[in-house]
Amino acid sequence: MNVNFMRGSPLFGIALAAFGALALTPDTLFMRLSEMDSWSMLVWRGLQMGSVMLLIWFFTSNNHRNDVKNLSHFSGLGALFCQIVSGTCFTLAIGETSVAMVLLCLATSPIFAAIFSRILLKEPIFSSTWITMLICFFGVAIAVFDSSNVPILIGQGSGSIVAGVIFSLLASIFLGANFVFLRMNKKISIFLIAGIAGIFSGLIALLIVDTNLLFKGNIFIISVTGLLILPISFAAINIATRYTQAPNISLLMLLETIIGPFWVWIGVGEKISIQMMFGGLIVIISLAFYIFHLSRKKS
Repeated sequence: MNVNFMRGSPLFGIALAAFGALALTPDTLFMRLSEMDSWSMLVWRGLQMGSVMLLIWFFTSNNHRNDVKNLSHFSGLGALFCQIVSGTCFTLAIGETSVAMVLLCLATSPIFAAIFSRILLKEPIFSSTWITMLICFFGVAIAVFDSSNVPILIGQGSGSIVAGVIFSLLASIFLGANFVFLRMNKKISIFLIAGIAGIFSGLIALLIVDTNLLFKGNIFIISVTGLLILPISFAAINIATRYTQAPNISLLMLLETIIGPFWVWIGVGEKISIQMMFGGLIVIISLAFYIFHLSRKKS
């Protein structure tokens, strides 16, 4: 099989992004199965993923000194800060409310990316962006107002749907901003930033976590996410950005929003209500149309 020929095909990037998105879908299930509190999960996931990302960077980078230098620029520091906040808020959100709700809110990140593109890169915001944003938040509101059957699992926090949605939207906002910072300087080493962000968030959580809870839960299961799922999916998705357009990747990332909650439902019985499914369907369909529309404008 001719590998170079495959890389030259427009389907290569899409296939790679699809693989990365599918590899990421069971992440939240393993977080639930670990039965750890939010800060303990953040310690293990952050330190483990960060270590793997730094190793990948060390062995694949052609110029370590330039990578560190680029990281010190405004765009590098901005991306680093956004990844720390986004990853932290995502983990805290999982500890507060249902996986479906968290992933539904996180799916709105392309909208926030468009807004930050306007602020930082002076790119125009299409009317379709504002319309999609309103429809998305309408869908989220429908899902949020269904506060029934919010699970309170072992070590999974208070089960506050309000806190969960706030953390989820913060994760989405900073994830969108992160994409823009990375676009500002394409010389930034994504693996280096991800590695430092993971280590940093893990160390912060280590200062906050109750040490009596740090080893309470299944360390092996949470390590599956930190050492395998996150690094593999992250590497595949980011390599895919070199071979296909960002809107295609954003569209494929919706697979996590769709499939992730069903993994959790099958694994731990965390059901999705009809109202939440309806709100999620509104968000997913509107985002799919938006990303398709955006890709046509850029083509």
